[in-house]
Amino acid sequence: MQKKILVMSICAAGACVLAGMVANPEAAPAQDRAMHKFGLAEPLDKREGTVRLATYNMLNFFDSVDDPTLQGEFDDAGMITDEKRCQKLADAIRAMDADILALQEIESLQAIEWFRDTYLTDMGYDHVASIDVGYKRGVENSVLSRFPITNTKVWLDESLDDVQRIGPGWDEVPEDSQQGLEFRRSPLMVDVAIRDDYTLTVFCVHHKSGGLRTMWWREAEALQIMEYINDIEEQDPARNIVVMGDFNSAPWDKSIRVYTQAGMVDTLSHRIIPRWKDADPTEPDLYKTHESGRTLDYILMNSAAHRELVIGSPHVYGTLSPPDSYNWRKDPHPEGYASDHYPVIVDIRPEDRL
Repeated sequence: MQKKILVMSICAAGACVLAGMVANPEAAPAQDRAMHKFGLAEPLDKREGTVRLATYNMLNFFDSVDDPTLQGEFDDAGMITDEKRCQKLADAIRAMDADILALQEIESLQAIEWFRDTYLTDMGYDHVASIDVGYKRGVENSVLSRFPITNTKVWLDESLDDVQRIGPGWDEVPEDSQQGLEFRRSPLMVDVAIRDDYTLTVFCVHHKSGGLRTMWWREAEALQIMEYINDIEEQDPARNIVVMGDFNSAPWDKSIRVYTQAGMVDTLSHRIIPRWKDADPTEPDLYKTHESGRTLDYILMNSAAHRELVIGSPHVYGTLSPPDSYNWRKDPHPEGYASDHYPVIVDIRPEDRL
């Protein structure tokens, strides 16, 4: 534990790149080398009596079974996740040891069940949710859980036209997109019964990608999800709610502030280093969640769930990153590579005590 704390303090001070480089990296050709650039080289230990939550974008996880509904540009025949990357994904999931794991970019329920039954047989993930989210590329959101999943829901074809943008700071909505706007990938909501007297509602999200060009779209998606959360809290003010996944936004973007200004807490909000004058905020490498050096993945909690957050538990687990020379459009995945995203992990104590 002392070693991990030392790594955090050094990197947070900006004195080094995160420890955990591959042993003798010069022994491999530059194209095949991978290293730890971001996050912790190993997950923190889970404390006794806690429940671990994690989110992980598995980067276009497709099985070997052909889906006849995916043809042409989106044919899944060429998208099969090879055995080596399957094993690296499984290694990362085993290292996390999450009790409830939100996953993005999963082909189907059948695909994630096959992955579980092939690579995670002893992990206790007896409960799985994965539902089509209406995306043309054929990937969806999924949840693996050691606790019973008692309810699942997605919002296919849900209109976002009527979300209310109140106040300043919103990105301009293109004129041709002011009607007919929908979720690019519907959130997956699951209720998880951790105990008979304790239910955790999890929204597994994968917001619209596209950088600054589609900020307005992610803002609309966030506003609509907060409406769902407000409806749940109105019916059950004590409900513990977590939103986790790939938000495709920086911590200071308006789409993230939709959540935080509505009362959701970013469990890694301390990661931002403010800058003065005209400079953008920045973040230490310890907290970046994508191989591009961006923060895109989050675990947000409402006040009921946040009261049970284990202090010091939120962290990013930095699986191996490709070398700087890696071109994701044309290069094969380097040895040891699992995904372009890195998991975010938190622990809670599900007690609900007054």
